[in-house]
Amino acid sequence: MHVRSLNAAGISALVAWLENPSGASPRQILNDEIFTEPLPDGYHLDPEAQFATSYDLGVYLSSQVFPVVPDSFALLNRHGMWAWISLAYMDSLLGKKSGLPLDKPHYVNTHRLGYRLIARTAWDLVALHGEAARVALGSKLSPWGEMAEQMTSRQQIYANRSFWPVARRLYSLVDGTVKSGATSQRDKKARRDPKSKAGLGGVRRLPFAFRQFDRTFNLRMMDADAITALLPAEYEKWRSK
Repeated sequence: MHVRSLNAAGISALVAWLENPSGASPRQILNDEIFTEPLPDGYHLDPEAQFATSYDLGVYLSSQVFPVVPDSFALLNRHGMWAWISLAYMDSLLGKKSGLPLDKPHYVNTHRLGYRLIARTAWDLVALHGEAARVALGSKLSPWGEMAEQMTSRQQIYANRSFWPVARRLYSLVDGTVKSGATSQRDKKARRDPKSKAGLGGVRRLPFAFRQFDRTFNLRMMDADAITALLPAEYEKWRSK
């Protein structure tokens, strides 16, 4: 099927369903000229494809649908197109347990929460980071887990090509799932207790370690193992698992 773009009427129809998801999603409008507009590029996708994880969706979009993109920034800003793709693959983007859609920003662009638009971010992260993007997008429990939220909401690490391989090295298991406790937060009680190790070495703290070492090391020229070896003792349990 040719990739199209939802127009204002199409986005309104999708939003109406997201706010009251009774019955199936309105996929019947994907080729309806009342709700959609054609695009000039001739991109194609398989509307019947299914994806176990958002990472799998990102791999498909980057390798099969958008393998060559002259202007990535322009493609990212085609908000109607990403809403159309969200609708096309809605069955793969629903909550795994509930079978219901997540919050609206995961399917339709909102400027403040644009990073949460799953289809667009999945394509962008795989295009930027390759297999390292699996650490954020590889959850089989939800199309948007806590690791995805933590790693995409901070602009300083979203596009950092050194950070992602290190995060994958520290927090991913062999099957791509995230290690238990990787997203834990070090709360005030833990910070007051010198013996508490809660939250230490987690992904919430890794950006601060990167910022510290970036002052004296050219991290962008180092591989993941070399950077991981630099990290302080609190990361030892993550290195050794």
